[in-house]
Amino acid sequence: MQAIATRTAQREKKSEQARARAIVRFNGLLFYSLAASSFLETAVPLHANRLGQVFAARPDVGLWLERAWWPRRAELGRRLRDFVEATWPEFGWSAAYQEFYERYRSGPAPAGPGAGPVLEALGLCVTSTQAAVFYRALARSADEPALRALARQAADVHGAGFDYARALFERCERYERMGLITAWRTVHAFCRSARDLDVRMAFEPLGRHWSGAPTVPELDYGAIRVRMASLIERHAALGRTERLLFRPWLERERPMPAPQLPENRPVRRQPLALQPVAA
Repeated sequence: MQAIATRTAQREKKSEQARARAIVRFNGLLFYSLAASSFLETAVPLHANRLGQVFAARPDVGLWLERAWWPRRAELGRRLRDFVEATWPEFGWSAAYQEFYERYRSGPAPAGPGAGPVLEALGLCVTSTQAAVFYRALARSADEPALRALARQAADVHGAGFDYARALFERCERYERMGLITAWRTVHAFCRSARDLDVRMAFEPLGRHWSGAPTVPELDYGAIRVRMASLIERHAALGRTERLLFRPWLERERPMPAPQLPENRPVRRQPLALQPVAA
């Protein structure tokens, strides 16, 4: 009897997992957001190389980029790709990624040419926070166990990136003071860059590389933005600082402001209260 009960429980568990995977398979928001995320995580060498040049005078930062940040993000990109290809085998991931990469590699840096370490450290705080918030919302809303586990791991990876970036920003800011207005403009520029350049570029090839009819509805980028914003607001439990960083996703698109170079005059207080990212 016990053996029969065990086999029955196993069959029921497999059936539940199959139903959950089927729900994911026909969910347009999940396809577009996971496929775009897999592209951006896989393209991490572009950012690692650029940041390595910016922080060339700080060997410890280069070591962290090479041995921690880059490998963890690359592994996350591989796992996301595996999930996308297993769930949507009709989607040509390699061809779509190549189209994305050819455009993305020549895109402008969010902080603009000549940005120094303090701007880039603050920008890394922003991008790490935004990514961690997205994955946290996904982990809390997903019905499929494998997707929940993957999203939790992704949130942890970006949360660790934020912790390092915050400490790095505080170190850089001791030598290159940044005023409140400059800090806010930099934060806003990085938020808008993620929204209008990074994620948009990753989204654009996703409807063109299917063998046969897509299993998800065709959605434009504006619709994806609205749905993603709604998902995050419902499930991410945003803190005050996170809500400020998330605000540009709710705005209408306008030309992105170029962040100003740090002011040389001293300031009396820390320009931005950066908070840890909760997984």
